[in-house]
Amino acid sequence: MIGFIISAIKIIFVLGFLVLIHEGGHFLVAKFFKVQVNEFSIGFGKELISTKKKETKYVLRMIPFGGYVSMLGEEERSSEQGSFSELPVPKRIAIVAAGGLVNIVFGIITYFVLVSIVANNFYSTKIDTTKSNYAAEISGIQEGDEIISINNKRIHLYSEVNKIVQESNGDSISVKVKRNDEVLEFDIKPTEEINKTIGIYLGTEDDASCKIEYLYPDMPAEEARN
Repeated sequence: MIGFIISAIKIIFVLGFLVLIHEGGHFLVAKFFKVQVNEFSIGFGKELISTKKKETKYVLRMIPFGGYVSMLGEEERSSEQGSFSELPVPKRIAIVAAGGLVNIVFGIITYFVLVSIVANNFYSTKIDTTKSNYAAEISGIQEGDEIISINNKRIHLYSEVNKIVQESNGDSISVKVKRNDEVLEFDIKPTEEINKTIGIYLGTEDDASCKIEYLYPDMPAEEARN
């Protein structure tokens, strides 16, 4: 139950934030064109918090699934100064489109920020940690070393390391690393890992199935069936 409540709070927070930047786009462009904004509201329904600065009333409402920016001359045409309806068509289009454009720009920025963060785990050849009692640590490779090449092949991506190790079939590989402006070379025989299995493949329906979909040949489970 607590997990559900926490998830609901997270969803409400994210939706509220997306509504805020969407309506904020309308609001900022309207202010830029000197349109009178009567109300900037996040959410619908009963008012929870409100304050007024100059001509604009800022409101936080009970239901966070939406919001609106109320401008002078938006619903009914007005000839007063600061009226939305008195603006040239291109400026009105800019105000209306601003909300969606802000969401698109925010999405693009978020994407590139996440990609840049995740990419550091794949594009960096600097060693963060070495696993205890495995070949790299035993051979003398240390945290902070930067991999230059393996078997004289320049390394740029983490995936290249895995590929070369897999293709070595357990044979020793030559690893060059940079440590404190010094290039060191290590001859490393990859550590062999033995995985134990009985040869059962479970179904993935609803991500929680215990139904046996397949038995791998020449494995204990398949032999037990016979």
